[in-house]
Amino acid sequence: MTSLPPEAPKRLHNIADILAIDKGEEVGNNLIYIRILGYLLHHMPTDRGLRNLIEEINSCAEDSAILDVGNVYYGQFIWAFRANRNPNQTYFDSPLFDTSIDIVNDFSDEAPQSHASATKKVVIQALLRDGYRCVVTKIHDSNSIIKYEIAKAKESFDADPDQKLVFTSAAHIFPDITNSNTGKDEDNEWTMWAVMERFGYDTLPDDLNGSKIHRLENVMTLASDVHHYFDQLSIWFAATPGIPNRYRLESPYPQVLQMYPQHVTFTTPDPDNLPVPSPDYLAIHATCAKVAHLSGAGERIDKFYQEMEDCTTLDSGGASAFMLEHAIFELQARGYDVRTHV
Repeated sequence: MTSLPPEAPKRLHNIADILAIDKGEEVGNNLIYIRILGYLLHHMPTDRGLRNLIEEINSCAEDSAILDVGNVYYGQFIWAFRANRNPNQTYFDSPLFDTSIDIVNDFSDEAPQSHASATKKVVIQALLRDGYRCVVTKIHDSNSIIKYEIAKAKESFDADPDQKLVFTSAAHIFPDITNSNTGKDEDNEWTMWAVMERFGYDTLPDDLNGSKIHRLENVMTLASDVHHYFDQLSIWFAATPGIPNRYRLESPYPQVLQMYPQHVTFTTPDPDNLPVPSPDYLAIHATCAKVAHLSGAGERIDKFYQEMEDCTTLDSGGASAFMLEHAIFELQARGYDVRTHV
């Protein structure tokens, strides 16, 4: 966890200085909330989002209200991206995959009727767009070559004598667990989609509503290790100014970056029907990853998952409060209507 950026409002610095004196668990949470706001001000992807956040902070009469704002961004922004995901691997039963040619050629705007069919369609179309390779490592997808023997994939693989195989999956930029609730509940906290509107992305809730979360602009083919780091907010894609679809791979961990190319360029054989990942979606993910790392929120969430794995019973004396609070964040991130009352 790093200190607040120097340009953060003096009021945030004052609250952070007071909180730093006390090392209690609750104070630790509050310090993270303040740092989330400070680094959001520094890394906000849009000017409108920056203005809205400044207005939101300035409108708080009490310091406790500022902490509440930070808590919302912690639960409805960072947690929504960081929540455990289930990778959509490139494996399908043979009878399903036999119909893939119809799915590949189906470029209609009409969304599939079920989550399963939408997932299947986007995995296959993403593989076609991405050349049956991980977009970062450029290593071919094993299932496309060995299990399904896709002609174009085998031709590309055979043309490179140094090529290797890897298991890939369809990585969602916006997690597919976040599309259950696309508005603001007047009796509840802001949802993640409402936070996106505060950032200035007014159409985003509709663009990714329901099965549209599986649109190609929100998906890319990644090797399993790259996918893991991406979902963990341990790597992100930073746009290269003036060069469309070219990104610099960034991470707080130099050891991770050593394994991958410095830059990634997204390409497509059909820009109209097989669009590349959205620059806006990638910018939002990058903002979340940076803020999660710099504020300590990512480390806090990792602690929750570790405690959940180790826990067998809850402490009746209140020592499990941290875990219960974060379990609520997890449910909210998955779209459940979980309300808390004081």
